[in-house]
Amino acid sequence: MVISGTALNKSASMKFSWDEKISRAQKLSTDFPTTKEILTVYMRVAKLQRAISDGLHGTDHPDISSLLGFVPDLHKLVNNLGSAPLKEALEKIGKNATRWSELLLQYWEQQPEPESPSEALLTYILLQPYAQHVTSQMQIHSENTSPICPACGNAPELAVLREYNNGARRSLLCSLCSTEWEFRRVLCPNCAEQNKEKLPVFSAEEFTQARVEACETCKTYIKCIDLSKDGHAIPAVDDLATLPLDLWAQEQGFSRQQPNMYLLPSS
Repeated sequence: MVISGTALNKSASMKFSWDEKISRAQKLSTDFPTTKEILTVYMRVAKLQRAISDGLHGTDHPDISSLLGFVPDLHKLVNNLGSAPLKEALEKIGKNATRWSELLLQYWEQQPEPESPSEALLTYILLQPYAQHVTSQMQIHSENTSPICPACGNAPELAVLREYNNGARRSLLCSLCSTEWEFRRVLCPNCAEQNKEKLPVFSAEEFTQARVEACETCKTYIKCIDLSKDGHAIPAVDDLATLPLDLWAQEQGFSRQQPNMYLLPSS
């Protein structure tokens, strides 16, 4: 992979349907065989999340405890995936409704960190459809300038570029509820660095829809999905397909500001 680097030139919601996400993952698993395995995992998870989303449909203010009914389905999914870390984390939690309620509520309210990346992923699988359902009914001011999601308070997972006038407009995409909000082009979401000389951008020819937006000050980066380069991209899915960009960025000493849950090493 050949990486090129250039300096940057001087609520809305992006909530695709689960069917759209699954279809995109299927296509990308063929286009990018090196990431087929993780995309296959994503498709299996997305099918469960689609079922959860369907179960919440028609309920304006569902209680978070409504997710407990899908714990048995989560057990089936993990058994089919064959992931030892996920199985171990799931066995530790078991089917204890009280423990699951605590985990879901803590994650939703951003309380103490989960005990392991695997526990975080298990909780995330159940909670994400709920978060998307709840926040889809909120009125979000698109001009919000905070690096934190204005809907649920979580950190952004990705940046997104889309055509605007003669250039492109940048927004951030929430790691949990998928709310999208506008954000300045030349500004690090992590440390607020504004010097464009310290905010290099890296890309690779084989991944035209993605790039790494790094910060030399805090040594972090956020991946950006450029919809002006590929209008069919679905950020959360294309993020997984372009995993080699993350590996390259980390080899250069940059840490991802908010890792994609599916990219956590022990999940």
